[in-house]
Amino acid sequence: MSLLRRAATAVGTLAVGLGTILVSPGVAHASTDYPPAAWVPASTSNYTASSRESSYPINYIVIHTAQGSYSGTINWFQNPSAGVSAHYVVSKGGAVTQTVRDKDIAWHAGNWTYNTQSIGIEHEGYIDDPNWTSAAMYQASANLVRYLCDKYGIPKDRSHIIGHNEVPGATHTDPGSYWNWTTFMSYVNGSTPPSWQQVVDNTTADRFTASANWGTSSYSAQRYGADYRFANPQAISDAAWYKFNIPATATYKVETWYPALSGYNNSTPFVMVTASGNQSVNISQQANGGTWVNLGTYTFNAGDYNAVAVSRWTSGTGYVIADAVRLTRV
Repeated sequence: MSLLRRAATAVGTLAVGLGTILVSPGVAHASTDYPPAAWVPASTSNYTASSRESSYPINYIVIHTAQGSYSGTINWFQNPSAGVSAHYVVSKGGAVTQTVRDKDIAWHAGNWTYNTQSIGIEHEGYIDDPNWTSAAMYQASANLVRYLCDKYGIPKDRSHIIGHNEVPGATHTDPGSYWNWTTFMSYVNGSTPPSWQQVVDNTTADRFTASANWGTSSYSAQRYGADYRFANPQAISDAAWYKFNIPATATYKVETWYPALSGYNNSTPFVMVTASGNQSVNISQQANGGTWVNLGTYTFNAGDYNAVAVSRWTSGTGYVIADAVRLTRV
């Protein structure tokens, strides 16, 4: 089991519940140790302040499965009574948040020597549920591990990149049998950055935002997921936003998925927040529904931010639809 269950199973369950009353991970600054990550600090009661690598060398990366959600894990580390922490948390969708500085000692390995010499990375999910692992999670985590290995001179091998269960004296079994070490290490050791893709749906937690002016519908079977959002066109700044954790400044293909009906907008604006400024493209949502529609390729800066929007500001007629957006590195 992961460190969220270190004290007891009941305490670990409480961790996710407490997440609703603590600071949301959506309110975050950028990490200074790993630029693509957000920074949401753990409680100072949950780690040891240090000055690594002056005080201790950093020789290992320890991989964990959280036994909980992304936001719940981050919020648990903020709770002074938790008594645990990790340096980074990675979501199923590929978002990364840092909660303890690299120089400080997170309490994650259950072995003081390994705590002092390692960086701990928690991954959203449960060890007995394979549905939590994803390509986006592996790729985002591998990008982070590669960066840390290069930064601190850690060999990119299984003697130095280990599971929590491999720490001497470990009583935990994470990351579990569903963690694919072959896939993960192939990403870590790729001579070029691994391909990266992330999908944000209108129901993706902490990734999609829209005002109360956007309704919710499951009318069309062409929808992506359980439902989609709609709004009347109007010349106001009231966009639906899709937030992506972009691993590197590079070129990305942008695609959207939506249901198509004759009553939907014939000129829906999509806005991309690119490295050179906002760029927009209008498409008809009266055709090509139920599939990925290409919006073009753009250069995005690295970071975790609102990168794509569906705008209501259009002279087109019919409901503007916000369903799903996909970014793929090219």
